[in-house]
Amino acid sequence: MHWRFEKRVRQGDGMEKNAYLKLEIACVALAMCCCASAHAENSMSYFAGDASIKLEEIGSLKVRSSNQIKQSRFSIGFECLDRKYFDPDRVYDKLAKTGVKYARCQTGWNRCETKKGVYDFAWLDSVVDNLRARGIEPWFNVGFGNKLYMPDAPEAAVGYCPINYGAEALEAWKNYVGALAKHFKGRVAGYELWNEPNIRNFWAPKKPDPKEYAKFVNITAQEILKEDANAKIGACVSGSMIEFTVDFFKAGGGKYLKFFSIHPYRTMSEIGHDAETKAMRAAFKKYEPGKDIELWNGESGFGSYFPPKHFLKTWHRGSEQNQSKWLLRRFVLDRAADYAVSSFFQCVDLPDTYSTAIGRQLPCKHGIIRAGDYTEKHAYYALSRICSVFDEHAATADIYAVGDLFDGFPQWQRVSRVTDASIIIKTFTRNSYPLFAYWIPEDPQFDYDGLNGFRLSFLDFDRLTKNPVLIDMMTGRVFRCSSFSISKEGGTVRVSKLPISNYPLLLTDFDAVKDIVALNIPEKKLSPKGVK
Repeated sequence: MHWRFEKRVRQGDGMEKNAYLKLEIACVALAMCCCASAHAENSMSYFAGDASIKLEEIGSLKVRSSNQIKQSRFSIGFECLDRKYFDPDRVYDKLAKTGVKYARCQTGWNRCETKKGVYDFAWLDSVVDNLRARGIEPWFNVGFGNKLYMPDAPEAAVGYCPINYGAEALEAWKNYVGALAKHFKGRVAGYELWNEPNIRNFWAPKKPDPKEYAKFVNITAQEILKEDANAKIGACVSGSMIEFTVDFFKAGGGKYLKFFSIHPYRTMSEIGHDAETKAMRAAFKKYEPGKDIELWNGESGFGSYFPPKHFLKTWHRGSEQNQSKWLLRRFVLDRAADYAVSSFFQCVDLPDTYSTAIGRQLPCKHGIIRAGDYTEKHAYYALSRICSVFDEHAATADIYAVGDLFDGFPQWQRVSRVTDASIIIKTFTRNSYPLFAYWIPEDPQFDYDGLNGFRLSFLDFDRLTKNPVLIDMMTGRVFRCSSFSISKEGGTVRVSKLPISNYPLLLTDFDAVKDIVALNIPEKKLSPKGVK
């Protein structure tokens, strides 16, 4: 089989044409066309080559609005409105069409209090009410500083913490967060207190200190809970800095917490994901025994373009397609690990005026919507699809499943089995049917053609083997694969001749997803394949 992946790269944004790295393994290649035009998602062309391998397209995923989806765990970053970095009125309706259920909003003390003791929440009211009207629950990242009490801070006082500025600033902060909680009681439940206090950017003008952050969280939480006893209090760290987290909990920072948020930016989400998840939950259990502190991915993302010398140290520029792959991989990992919320940064690309507390940082075009013309990027559609699949009908499931590439790359041709060992398989159910998400965790900065001939083996689950389908999350296409080899030996089922790429493909039964698939053929023609 020759499954050809073509890329038609958008020009602009100062990006040069890509030089692509091609992975050639024997004479097998996989390719999927996953391109976006400048203003819309292209129709994608697919498969060519071996005619004996047939993937029959039967339909496509239907996307639903946030009001139509009752429950999911996916969130979008709606940050930076305290600095007016984008026009939310141009975004609300677009965002609602993705089906996303949560939005992280920054409260912007500097914008809310421009005269001492006087609070103007009108701009934030508009954000909260517009999101809620469309079925999206806002949650707050509570910050930042205020020039009224911090004369040496930059204009927006981003990252400048009031606990570093003496009694007047701290008292003013307490008054502000109390007024904030009182004003939004019943409309906003989640409060993430401050942003990334473990890095210098956001604990200015002093060095980060977990003990001081614990003190700050407890002071702030008390003021919020005075006004809203049902408020859900959270803390956070940049990355998943376990040392800082442990010291924070040792200092009593977990007293009021209902959730803890990590902000894991990295080029490959798979690196350290399981370890950091276990470490965080172990810390919660050890230092706050008896409490059920939720783990959130409160902020993480991957740009469609990276400027030189970006902190992720990318050597190969991003693309809109690679951004989508990153989003899909991260959200599937988080969902499988039972993260209560997973948020993608961000909704709209940041402008060139974006800056941090310690200096200018060129924007990386992290948005799912382009700045300027507010058109949808490829990641916008990827978000829509994952929201549709992993809704209230989906659940994590412990299903034994292993995969290998025996058919696609025979052992006698190999020098190494590393590729087999690195395959990611995450197991779920949807509508009580098994659902397998699988991929090779290649660095998304590479242009990856993938492989054919993947074999998935799992314990007997008859509800899959009747009418299996393959879902391509990059395009939303749904396939009935007539060339799948499905066998059963004892209690094990094996599905062979599967494609595999560097983003999640989903294997499940048609009945698991029939509620979200728009068929190209009459349903009566979907004859079950069954087990051979």
